[in-house]
Amino acid sequence: MSVIEFLQGFFGERFLGFFLAITQLGSEKAYLLLLGLYYWLVDPRQGRLVTLILVASVMSNIFLKQAFALPRPYVLNPAVMTPEALHTAGSFSFPSGHAQGITTFWGAIAFLQQKRWLWIFEILIIVLVSLSRLYLGVHFPVDVAAGVILGIGWIALGLWLNRFQDRLPKQLGQRLGVWLLGGLMVIAFPKYGDILGIFCGFLPIPTSQWQPPPKIGSKIGLGLSSLV
Repeated sequence: MSVIEFLQGFFGERFLGFFLAITQLGSEKAYLLLLGLYYWLVDPRQGRLVTLILVASVMSNIFLKQAFALPRPYVLNPAVMTPEALHTAGSFSFPSGHAQGITTFWGAIAFLQQKRWLWIFEILIIVLVSLSRLYLGVHFPVDVAAGVILGIGWIALGLWLNRFQDRLPKQLGQRLGVWLLGGLMVIAFPKYGDILGIFCGFLPIPTSQWQPPPKIGSKIGLGLSSLV
């Protein structure tokens, strides 16, 4: 709690808007946008792999939160409460889903792309998002640290399992089976519908029939149409 109080005192209220914006980079809405763009514009095979790793990481985070059921900082000390508490009310603290998700997503991309600027960007965004979760009073330092470690673990496991990617569903019947099973799971677990939808959408999606446009202008055009 002392770390959270120190950060809130050090940055003050003038940084509240900044950290509220930064923390959205670790939201599911941001992942939905970026995963689609990565698939269409960069590498469809890598895009599917990153998606499946991220979904597994997010699902594990949900289960761990329920298993540990630890309260958030603002529950124990209402003085550290910020507007972000409205979006986390009713959920638990350990481990941090934002820290785990941002580590999994950008860490996997940095490893696959092997570009120095991506490694630097990955570290910077992980630090900023993790810092935002502490400043906003929705996580303890141990929550954030656990999230980062779990994210790294899921990247390692996902890259190791990548050898089996060619065995994923390809035939129409197999795809329909995945979508039917996903639909039934959404009915059974409606609050997980968004993450299950991402999983069922990317699991059977073809990766050999699509080649991203080579020219920058074509990429920009396709990217803008994808955003729309």
